[in-house]
Amino acid sequence: MNIYIITGVSRGIGEAIARKLLVHGNTLFCASRTMNEDLVERASSMHVPLFYDEVDLSERKTAEQFMHDVFQRIDPDKVSNIALINNAGMLEPIAPVEKAPANLMEKHLMLNLLAPAILTSLFIAGTKELKIPKVVLNISSGAAKYPYSGWSMYCTSKAGLDMFTRTIGLEQSTQKHPVKIMSLAPGIVDTAMQTQIRHTDINLFPEKDKFLELHSEGRLSTPESVASVIAGSIFNPEIENGVNLTIEQLKEFAKGSS
Repeated sequence: MNIYIITGVSRGIGEAIARKLLVHGNTLFCASRTMNEDLVERASSMHVPLFYDEVDLSERKTAEQFMHDVFQRIDPDKVSNIALINNAGMLEPIAPVEKAPANLMEKHLMLNLLAPAILTSLFIAGTKELKIPKVVLNISSGAAKYPYSGWSMYCTSKAGLDMFTRTIGLEQSTQKHPVKIMSLAPGIVDTAMQTQIRHTDINLFPEKDKFLELHSEGRLSTPESVASVIAGSIFNPEIENGVNLTIEQLKEFAKGSS
């Protein structure tokens, strides 16, 4: 049995990943602030086990409880592969930092950076004795390396997530049964976040026109195409531990797995 723990599955990339992994032999543990009823119904119709927690991972205790609940439901003797996909995230606040509300800055860093760190910590602890492929995939962004005016929190949280990935990869490299961790910049994907960007006041986000142009020219990837690459390569043994990948790099690994 393959276990996939996926956050942020109400829509976008997270939903697409979950749908792609709805195949016999897989068991999914999903979390988002809003229940994805269509996903739950599809899993039921396909007879694929899916456990859904409607939770806000920007709250520390909630994030901790979610992972504790997941491991309470897992029989380690029946698991052949296990993965945690940290996809949940937010873009707000979009504004120069002096105009960004402190409470929203705190919520952002909790959801985009601290929650993945907490879930990863508990995942590593919970799978310590498992002698099977174990993977953490952190969904990052090109904004981790490229600063955008108005995205101080988003760029910072994604850069932090990339460095967290590299550091944990280093730590795990010395373990007897290591967890492999990687981060992925999926490119510019046609999600609700992109819609939000296109409707942002240009005074708050000066590079808005760039994203309007990409959309008008049809240069956005689909969540489904990104999900296919992830599903086809997440357990590839050739991927280096702690690596920060682009979607193009991951595609090469996916080709090798097919």
